[in-house]
Amino acid sequence: MADDDDFDVDKYLRLEANSFNQDQEVDRILKLHAQTRNPLEILDHPPSVFITLQVDDRAVKVSYRKRSLLLHPDKCKHPRAQETFEILKKAESELMDEEKRKTLIGFVTDARDGIFQKRGIKGPVVVTEERWKTLMNDKELIAAIRMETRRMFADDESRIKMRMKNEFDRRAAEAEQKLQERKQKQEHDKLWEETREERVGNWRQFMKKGAKKKKRKEDSKPY
Repeated sequence: MADDDDFDVDKYLRLEANSFNQDQEVDRILKLHAQTRNPLEILDHPPSVFITLQVDDRAVKVSYRKRSLLLHPDKCKHPRAQETFEILKKAESELMDEEKRKTLIGFVTDARDGIFQKRGIKGPVVVTEERWKTLMNDKELIAAIRMETRRMFADDESRIKMRMKNEFDRRAAEAEQKLQERKQKQEHDKLWEETREERVGNWRQFMKKGAKKKKRKEDSKPY
C-alpha cells in the first residue's frame, strides 16, 4: 500500500478492494493478532520504529485509513471482516493514546536495548548517521527486536492474567466466606426461634422456683 496521505479513495478501492487482497489482509491481521497484540505490527508501521523508538503519527493514520477502507464490513465479504476491523480500530486507538503509546514504547525500548547490549551496539541513535541508517535497514536486527518485544508483551499479558486470576480468586473466597457467615447466622437465628418457647418455659419454671423458695423463707421467719 502506498504511504501517500492524499490519495483518491475511489481509485484506491477500485485497485485494492478485491476479494483476494481483502482476504489476504484479513488473514495477515488475524494470524498476527494471534501471535502478538503489538499495534505497531498490526498496522504494519515502518520497522525503523524498533530502532528510533519514534512513532510516525502520519504513518499510523494512513495505514489505518487504508486498511479500514479495505476491510470495512460493508465492503469486505470475509466472514471475519468485522472482527478484523475491530482489531484495526483498537490498534489505531492504542497508538494514538499518549499513555498507551508510552507503555508500548517502553516495551520496545527494553527489547531494543537488550538486543543492542547482546550485540555490542552502542548509542545514541542518530538517524542521519550512515551507521544508523544501515541498522535501520537491517531486517535481521529489526526482526530480533520485534520478537523480543513480542516476548515482553506476552510476559506482561501473563502477569495481567495472573493478577486478574488472583483477584478473582480473592473475591470468590471473600464471597464464599460471607455466604458461609450468612448461612451460620440464618441457622443460628432459626435455632434461636425454634427454641424460643423452650427458653420461655424454662424461664417461667425458674421464676416459679424462685418464688417458692422466697415464700418458704418468709414462712420460716420467727414472729
